[in-house]
Amino acid sequence: MVNIWQMLLLIGCGVIVALLSVLMGAWLAFKSKMAVPGETFFGGAPKGEVYSIPDALESAEFPEEENVAQENILTRTQKFLKTLGD
Repeated sequence: MVNIWQMLLLIGCGVIVALLSVLMGAWLAFKSKMAVPGETFFGGAPKGEVYSIPDALESAEFPEEENVAQENILTRTQKFLKTLGD
């Protein structure tokens, strides 16, 4: 038969497990809310040129390659809309 002390010890362990679960869930929610794109779970923000944004002064205002790509996308979109009956 289980005496009162064993019962209290089991209830105490259950309370500790429940509190640890709540704290771990709060920490996980905080980490996911404050995460930046590309960040690892235990690491910080990634470093390198891949994640840096070039200055507006360094980039060309209207590069030719982008215009060709945009025209290609526009023609493909028009063809797609024609097949839908627009």
